[in-house]
Amino acid sequence: MTPTEAGVLVSEAGGEARTRILRRLLRDRAAVVGLVLVVLVAAAALLAPVISPHDPNAVDVANKFAPRSSEHLLGTDHLGRDMVSRLLWGARLSVGATLVATVGIGLIGLVLGMLAGWWGGFVDGLISRVIELMQALPPLLLPLAITAVLGAGLRNVLIAIVVSSWANYARIVRGAVLAERSKPYVEAARSSGASTGRIFRRHLLPNIVGPVVVMTTLELGIILLAISGLSFLGLGVQPPAAEWGAMLSEGRTYLSRAPAMMVYPGAAIFVMVLAFNLVGDGLRDFLDPRSRRA
Repeated sequence: MTPTEAGVLVSEAGGEARTRILRRLLRDRAAVVGLVLVVLVAAAALLAPVISPHDPNAVDVANKFAPRSSEHLLGTDHLGRDMVSRLLWGARLSVGATLVATVGIGLIGLVLGMLAGWWGGFVDGLISRVIELMQALPPLLLPLAITAVLGAGLRNVLIAIVVSSWANYARIVRGAVLAERSKPYVEAARSSGASTGRIFRRHLLPNIVGPVVVMTTLELGIILLAISGLSFLGLGVQPPAAEWGAMLSEGRTYLSRAPAMMVYPGAAIFVMVLAFNLVGDGLRDFLDPRSRRA
């Protein structure tokens, strides 16, 4: 068999494997529903400048608390701003900030977890003590303290959440690396003279990425709630920018007169957290052989 023919066979085998993976995931209806919701909200957020019917920050006090109509599908808020437009633009900030924070948390946790699991000794001991310290703190205490020092704003909220949330990722990655580093394929790579970086990229990372992906999808909802919660407390996005948590904070003052101001952003947060959890549960069930057997 020529190298070209071998490459074709490998490509076909990879295509068949991807097809089997897709079919298995599509059998999980809950995961499919979650994925569809995530895609729809992400598409709406990306297309907000195009599909938004009004300027989300355009004030029309004469038209405040307007009921649902053909012009304002979900009515207006206390300043006469269109609720649909603010929800669409709020998705850009809420979902976008969640993804940015998750990527930052994942990268820090992945790097530190791999270093701790691979090198062991003093490096492992130092990183493990820091992980234990971070996990001992109440979940919202450190973000509140960081934002109190840095000041309010979305950037500072993202920094606070990334700094306070990487420890769980690092702990899981460290355990996975400890389990993999003594296996024959890693020893063979070492014997062949492969550098540490190459072993990380070509051997360890593909074998530990599954638990990281599952945890990332499961943590997306928690991170979204944290960002929205800090914005609700006035520490995140500042008015007049549209963000779901900030919209909730604005609506609480007018809860008795216009409950829709809290219902709509609250429902948006609920739907996205539910969607992230459904996708995460589906990936966990698929990637964990014990869950599949159960």
